[in-house]
Amino acid sequence: MNRWFITLFLTLGTGLGFSQEISLPTIPALSYHNVRTFTSQDPAYFITPEEFEKQVKKLKEAGFQTVLPKDIEEGFLAGKKKESKSVMISFDDTRADHYASAAPILEKYGFRGAFFITTVSIGKPGYMNREQIRDLSDRGHAIGLHTWDHQDLRKIAADQWEIQIDRPKALLEEITGKKVTSLAYPFGLWNPEVIRQIKARGFKSAFQLGGKADPNDPIYSLPRILVPGNWSGDRLLKEIESRF
Repeated sequence: MNRWFITLFLTLGTGLGFSQEISLPTIPALSYHNVRTFTSQDPAYFITPEEFEKQVKKLKEAGFQTVLPKDIEEGFLAGKKKESKSVMISFDDTRADHYASAAPILEKYGFRGAFFITTVSIGKPGYMNREQIRDLSDRGHAIGLHTWDHQDLRKIAADQWEIQIDRPKALLEEITGKKVTSLAYPFGLWNPEVIRQIKARGFKSAFQLGGKADPNDPIYSLPRILVPGNWSGDRLLKEIESRF
């Protein structure tokens, strides 16, 4: 598998420091949204449960195992290289079909996923409720933040960080009983100020869409493939191979 490597320079020790170079491969990460039957009017990234299962089955047959944000965070901080057959499967926007369809399919193949929650949606029709989010966490899936109401974080006012990040993070930690350390940027958009803000709020990783990680802050700009619903399992494997 062709991979590009993040080079991280760490200054260690006290007084006179020294530098240690750590090479860490980028983990392939996939992004899904709706997993349900859809019409021609729906976005191309919607996928049916049947097609989603075909993709998951193909990943399993190809020898992939899933990792979660905490695995990526811990590997990054420890300077460990991940196995070449690791993949992160993630879901944005709190959709009810993530709980009803996506999670059971993942579990059928021994996989776990990362679910990024937009907290304004919790409990609304078509979205997961608190009990479902807690249950996913209890079953070994990861719960991350996707902000309060999906605003472009590059454009929010200074007094909005509490609304968009701090309160939603605290709510998810209350629901799951676990620290929330990962975030998916709305629209996949970020800049250095956004990274500074989320670092200050205790996040250890953040995910964009497409592109490549920023070499200055790779763990806070990790790329994901937005997977279209019409990709076959073979096409997905080829995309992972070519992009990561």
